[in-house]
Amino acid sequence: MAPDNPTATKRISICLACSHGGHLNEMLQLSEAFSEQDTFYFCYDAETTRVLPRAYLVPNMGRNPFALLRNLLRAWRIFHKEWPGLIVSTGAEIAIPVVLVGKVFRIPVLYIECGAQVVTPSMTGRLMYWLADEFYVQWPELLRAYGPRARYAGSLIDETPPA
Repeated sequence: MAPDNPTATKRISICLACSHGGHLNEMLQLSEAFSEQDTFYFCYDAETTRVLPRAYLVPNMGRNPFALLRNLLRAWRIFHKEWPGLIVSTGAEIAIPVVLVGKVFRIPVLYIECGAQVVTPSMTGRLMYWLADEFYVQWPELLRAYGPRARYAGSLIDETPPA
């Protein structure tokens, strides 16, 4: 039997949490970064998400507290099956149940604020600012709106590099 390669990196399971529209597009912009890992999606059931590989599709919850509870239970069951080592989210309220369950499982969270607002924090972003281990914004104007934990990443949807 060959000895273990000390320079080889271990593949981890990554949960990619996003919605079915713009947040999905931004997650797909990041997909190359995760190509060497085992990824799965937790996202809304829509025509755009049904083609994703390894996607767990859930009904759109909006701001419905009962739908939030159902998605918390769905995320719990999925995490018991997949055991992700990292959660990455590009926004939308679908991140809320995923990250809350992830916190119970002690899974690190990387959140990228991808809301359409350039200077106004999103509802989800306001919550994720406190829950995520790493919190990034795409526009420098949001640094002041969120606070010192926010880091500027530059735009995911155009070729603007971070300063």
